[in-house]
Amino acid sequence: MSESVESLPASELDHLLCKFFMNIRKKNGEEYEPDTISGFQQSIQRYLSEKGSSVNILKDKDFEKSRKVLSAKRKSLVHEHGKGNKPQAATALEDDEEDALFETGEFGDSNPVSLQRTVWWLLSLHFGFRARDESRKLRWGDVQLQEDKDGGEMLVWLAERGTKTRHGQEKGHRRAFQPKVYATKTEQCPVNFYKTFKSHRPVEMNKPESPFYLAVRHNRSSQDNVWYMKSPLGKNEIGKFLSIAAQKAGLQREGKQITNHSVRKTCISRLLDADIPENFVTQLSGHKNTESLQSYKSASSTHQRRMSLTLSRARSNSEESTVSRVQDLQMASCSSSENASTSTAVNSMMKSSVDPLLSSATATPVFAGANVGSISGCTFQIFHGNVKFVQTEKKRRVVIESDDDD
Repeated sequence: MSESVESLPASELDHLLCKFFMNIRKKNGEEYEPDTISGFQQSIQRYLSEKGSSVNILKDKDFEKSRKVLSAKRKSLVHEHGKGNKPQAATALEDDEEDALFETGEFGDSNPVSLQRTVWWLLSLHFGFRARDESRKLRWGDVQLQEDKDGGEMLVWLAERGTKTRHGQEKGHRRAFQPKVYATKTEQCPVNFYKTFKSHRPVEMNKPESPFYLAVRHNRSSQDNVWYMKSPLGKNEIGKFLSIAAQKAGLQREGKQITNHSVRKTCISRLLDADIPENFVTQLSGHKNTESLQSYKSASSTHQRRMSLTLSRARSNSEESTVSRVQDLQMASCSSSENASTSTAVNSMMKSSVDPLLSSATATPVFAGANVGSISGCTFQIFHGNVKFVQTEKKRRVVIESDDDD
């Protein structure tokens, strides 16, 4: 009988990991993405930890060789195979993109495909489902229509089944509460879509243990109110719910990766953007700790626009500050004499020292409003930065000291 992985000596396990990282390929012979192979390494460590092993292949010195092999493999995939250069991670949907799915009919209740897809989106969004896995295992009795204390309708997710990372043990990690989605007085009300979906299912498939998502009856008559078959929808069909809808709605584009996982990213991103406490978000999403939310924190287009405007305002404020400092300097120079005035030469020199900022900020001369005579016996030295005025007793000499090393 072969020896289990967790019981192997560190040196032997490290050797096997080296061979694994060097030779791992997809079933069709293609190379994996660099991050995918790193994900395999983390999955192996998670397995070892669950089996009670004390080794850490991510940090222990005994596994330094396999980590170097993995690093070399990643570099090879990037430089020799062109992997990892394009964003592969699923992205969250913006509000207008969700609206576009409804407007194009990819979401809605006009046909069995869009209806079932819409119910999947709304439940996954509000319940924090993990991509295809929790949706595939969902049963009709797992979601129940109830009323809150005020008589309002809501859908409650009663049963959390195991996934590839959450095995559903009695004392295992589970969500802290039963997620709920409340009825809204809008065209996109989740409760109304649920009721419509139920009305088009075969009656015998509304039993608690019946599959939630059903295969579509494509050969039905137009008058037939039963839209779905008595068999479950295939996992591959469930897995393509959002990618197909996004493609037909014209949302898929370069740098935008929309997959079923996008609904989970949308759920978490919206909650974080709304400043919902992170511990509440993890209770809904099922994450074990708040650190796991870091990968979901990405700047939406709204945030990117806000950052750009902030930076533009910061540059504008910086220019205004520069103009203000120059004007203060001019006023200080004028006050050095009772009847001092600004000569054309000094005015020109001041303009050239502050670049074209003044000309773009104002069309008036640098010493606008001055009404004085002339300055004689004075020497001016102009520097950038903070200034300090020092005046000698015998000569009217203005020295502008600078903090710069030069």
